[in-house]
Amino acid sequence: MKYILAICIAFGLLIFSGCSTKRKYFEPQNIDKEMSYSQNLPSSIKYTARDGATLEDGQIITKTGLKNTVKLEENDRFIGEFDGKFIVSNLDGTLKILDLQNTVYERKFPQAIVAASLSGSKLAALSSRNTIYLVDIYRDSVDLEYVVGDTYAQDSRTAAPIFLSSLIVYPTLDGKIMIVDKTSGNIIRDAVVSSEPFFNNIIYLDVFEDKMFAATATKVMMISPSLTKEYSGQIKDVILYKNRIYVLLKDGFIEAMDLNLNSIAKTEFKFAIFSNIIPKGDYLYIIEKTGYLLKTNLDLTSQEVIELNGEIEDKSFASKNTFYYDDKILKLD
Repeated sequence: MKYILAICIAFGLLIFSGCSTKRKYFEPQNIDKEMSYSQNLPSSIKYTARDGATLEDGQIITKTGLKNTVKLEENDRFIGEFDGKFIVSNLDGTLKILDLQNTVYERKFPQAIVAASLSGSKLAALSSRNTIYLVDIYRDSVDLEYVVGDTYAQDSRTAAPIFLSSLIVYPTLDGKIMIVDKTSGNIIRDAVVSSEPFFNNIIYLDVFEDKMFAATATKVMMISPSLTKEYSGQIKDVILYKNRIYVLLKDGFIEAMDLNLNSIAKTEFKFAIFSNIIPKGDYLYIIEKTGYLLKTNLDLTSQEVIELNGEIEDKSFASKNTFYYDDKILKLD
């Protein structure tokens, strides 16, 4: 009994000491300048997805900016724009495709759709239960419905499927990518990017030339006809920009790699918590959660720290040249 009690006390001390550890935050030695949010959104951000955000009043933000001609219903979430059409998902499983104010297609799925893409008549979708779908919206037919595997927790930044000439590449919630024939709906092959038990969904997916890039929160994979290569780390975000892969890590490091995932450069913003990244021109603009805009050149050799007027404590989204936080707008130069 005393032995059991001693173990319990020791375990309690370990928990207490772990909980009492003070987190360290980004504290730059030099501030190059200050910047304030210059404009306001019509209302606050309610939902965010990898490729867009939904405001409290139903308006949406896409990668090209605020779309005030579109107004969603109360529980709808915007998840992507394709060829001028907007894909909207509801937690009850309803998916809608909108063309400005009109609904051009609607279907009820068994679970909510968390990511989707549209190409012509073909809708590729991924559900919250890790099921991939291929739907022909002109014929209103399901050409593929496949349950990929179990998933227990997921990151909200779920990548969207990618249409190629004759194939579709699907991200999954359990760290895989599935390659499907666009015409037949047959699964051709799959690949495991990461096999972590939790928060293992594909957060980044892109194809450039003959290379495919996929990432989870712990791994980046490059697949080409002649080479497959992996990169491991505690990953916050990934972008492909000007023939380089940039990886933002959870320990405040940023690493630049070539398209074969060979390291080119690395820099550190000590204890930084990266929120969003916007590549523009010859620079990367990175939002840091404690209230800074970090600007670095593409070689990661020069840094500029810009202090914002407040921490990032609520939902945010980054378009191609603008950062949106809560109901505020920060336009880049």
